Amino acid sequence: MNLLITMKLSDRSLWNHIFPITHLNDISTITIIRDTSGIPVPKVRYITPFHDRVTESHLMVLIKGLQILWYSLIEKPSLIHAYLLYPHGYLAFIAGKLTGRKVGVSLIAGPVETYLFGDNPIEKYAYCQPLPPSTPTNRLILAVLKRFDVITVTGTYTRNFLVSKGIDEHKIFILPHVVDERFRPLAIKKDYDVIYVGGLDPAKHVETVIKAISIVKKALPLIKVVIVGDGQSQSYLEELTRSLDLTGQIDFVGYQTNTWEWYNRSKISVSASEREGFPYTVIESLKCNVPPIVSNCGDVGDIVKDSFNGKIVADYRDHTAFADIIIDLLTHPDLLKKYSENCQQTSDDLNFMSVESVWEKIIMEIERKPAAR
Repeated sequence: MNLLITMKLSDRSLWNHIFPITHLNDISTITIIRDTSGIPVPKVRYITPFHDRVTESHLMVLIKGLQILWYSLIEKPSLIHAYLLYPHGYLAFIAGKLTGRKVGVSLIAGPVETYLFGDNPIEKYAYCQPLPPSTPTNRLILAVLKRFDVITVTGTYTRNFLVSKGIDEHKIFILPHVVDERFRPLAIKKDYDVIYVGGLDPAKHVETVIKAISIVKKALPLIKVVIVGDGQSQSYLEELTRSLDLTGQIDFVGYQTNTWEWYNRSKISVSASEREGFPYTVIESLKCNVPPIVSNCGDVGDIVKDSFNGKIVADYRDHTAFADIIIDLLTHPDLLKKYSENCQQTSDDLNFMSVESVWEKIIMEIERKPAAR
């Protein structure tokens, strides 16, 4: 069986998504059409649409679509699969319908993908509150999704949303995110109390974390926090840190390639996103036995069990709630230790074998059923 895949993900995400599929005996070749070649993976070859000669993004998308169509014709893959609906899912859909191939998509950003064609508005589509009523765009996108053969999601929140919109639950598969074995407990001194790992972008609402620390400082003056990552909001966040007199408490260390070590240097991780499909950072934290404090931002509730292996804050804007939890855990080391021990228990099932088992079910489904019309 051959797969034709299109995506625009980081090399790390590509590895985590694709490597488990290569272990399946039924899979012989995976052709990935991507802007650039990726890291070597068994059974995988990369097709790049003239990335060194084409710089205009819309032209790149058009070329990529034509390449998907061409390789669908000559390779006759059992499935054309895309990661993210826009634009890759639509390119895969068009190619599949024109060439009679089955089509799949991974909605790794959650329900927001059904409302927008690639935009990223802030706060309108936060997952801690009811999503907006259906719009003509939303209904059009859902009508297209109903004609996909396979849809993977990152958890029950997204699955339930799609089912509520009339999409056949039998074509929806919960495909967990996994990380490699470097994310594990290490014998490293914990010189930070709190860590944030991720992009410094508006939807991540790192300002909530910083405001929370300004409250924590009043109770715990020696609090130490590290922010690992970069992004468009970095200057604003650094200025906010200075204005709240937190430069002695918060370190901005930028993008780091060895984030597993930074987790192990910390006691608690935090995430205040308004929406996520399923953040890798939560799994990474759990794998390192570092309890996460997270906003209620989508599928994260499938793995973070409130008051068992971490804490879930109902509203990503509630910096007071984040502060109260941080203070509570740091002043009750036995409770923090209990959460840490429970992290291992809940993260054990998130491994490459769990992804393989889901893909085995997907393969059985696409072999069993004719292509959706």
